[in-house]
Amino acid sequence: MRKLLTAFLTGALMLGATSGIATAGAGPAGGTIWVAHGIPGVKVDVCVDGAEARSNFKYGHAFALEGVPAGTYTVKVRLAAPGECTGAVAISQKVDVVNGLNATAVARLIGGAPGLSIFVNDTSLSTLNKASVTVRHTAKAPTVDVWVNGGAGPLVTGLSKGEEAGPVEVNDAVYSYWVSAEGSYAPVIGPDVAMLESGVAYQILAVGTNASNWRFIVIGQDGQLAS
Repeated sequence: MRKLLTAFLTGALMLGATSGIATAGAGPAGGTIWVAHGIPGVKVDVCVDGAEARSNFKYGHAFALEGVPAGTYTVKVRLAAPGECTGAVAISQKVDVVNGLNATAVARLIGGAPGLSIFVNDTSLSTLNKASVTVRHTAKAPTVDVWVNGGAGPLVTGLSKGEEAGPVEVNDAVYSYWVSAEGSYAPVIGPDVAMLESGVAYQILAVGTNASNWRFIVIGQDGQLAS
């Protein structure tokens, strides 16, 4: 099994997602939490300590909560409903945020039930003349291989549910990318095309529950020169 990097999944948080590329800058002090909605068929309200952070949030979109003060929060993902945080609770979790945290929370089916996978983001770059890419398999789907621009073979092989690969640095360019079933070439998600710009750290999330709704979410944020 060839992986660029597999990181630990830690903590728990919220939810969201996007078609195209969602971007944000470095953000203020505190924590930065990206939330990604990877469960099709439902709109949700994301509530933090009883206040709605996002209403009527749709599958395939993402957003960032920047400058979140350090502390412990109660996060509830509710089915979208009129009023402030009144819908049925789908996910409820206490979350610890520390200063400097940069993480992505993906709402997905875990063991058949809605849950949250948390990934800590590495936005470091050896040079701002490159972009970095991290691929995350958060879809309810078999183990996959990751392809970029066709190539002589897959960039990553044997990426299983809940795992990630990267970051890897790439040149500023337009890229075609997709995932195939492990050991195959034919796309099962994608192909999609994206312009990856230098100085940006990207996440490519595979999301969805079956072949009819699998898709990618792409998130980009300012990279930081490694010290």
